[in-house]
Amino acid sequence: MNIASYVKTVRSVITANSPVLLLGTTIAGVVTTGVLAAKAGYQARGIVEAQPLRSEDEGETYIPLTNQEIIQLTWKCYATASLSGAGTIAAAVGTHTVHTKRANAMAALYAVTSNKLDDMTEKAEELLGPKKTQELQNRVGQKALDRNPQTEDTEVLMLDDGVELCYDDWSGRYFMGSVQKLEAVINDVNRMLIDRGDASLNELYDFMGLSPIPMGEDWGWSGEKIQGRFGAVKTTDDRPAIAFSFHPAPKVGMGLR
Repeated sequence: MNIASYVKTVRSVITANSPVLLLGTTIAGVVTTGVLAAKAGYQARGIVEAQPLRSEDEGETYIPLTNQEIIQLTWKCYATASLSGAGTIAAAVGTHTVHTKRANAMAALYAVTSNKLDDMTEKAEELLGPKKTQELQNRVGQKALDRNPQTEDTEVLMLDDGVELCYDDWSGRYFMGSVQKLEAVINDVNRMLIDRGDASLNELYDFMGLSPIPMGEDWGWSGEKIQGRFGAVKTTDDRPAIAFSFHPAPKVGMGLR
């Protein structure tokens, strides 16, 4: 194998797996630092105990070593443990940095993709017209439902005045609701956008009566109003349902207050 190609391959593998490697280094560093610190403490105690006793005026009252004297005698014992601890901290910081950079990169990529998808959706509606647009919405909603079909173990949440089986495309949850209720939720979110300027995804779910999701506080909308999208779909046992989504899609950082 070409040496340059080998080095490039190794570098790629290390870069791709850097969070795992750094995490392993951190764990090993914690254990190593603990062991070295214990050994250093034992060694330092021996050094201190080996020092000759001092007394005042040759009496029986002995003067203990001061903290400064103890540090001067024993600091070298802890040098290795300190270096190990510093390396462990550096590995932990490195792990956080790598995850933060990757999360930011993913968020930026999603934002670009989401904007393009929003643009395509708007243009598709302009070109297709209302009837074809609804047909497209039905097929997109059915595709989402097919990826996460309802089974006997699927939890179906009951909302106030829920009369129709609905599927939330964003969180993948089934619930009993209605188009009228969901349209009212969209109106509530839009009022919030007008009054405050932003709204989080979890606030939309709160209006719906659904529990929050982990990413719901960081994702949301800012400025422009949103619209509800309703697709007529069917479950695996041929029951009618509504696939609910919204346009534009929520974006990271928009829901922060």
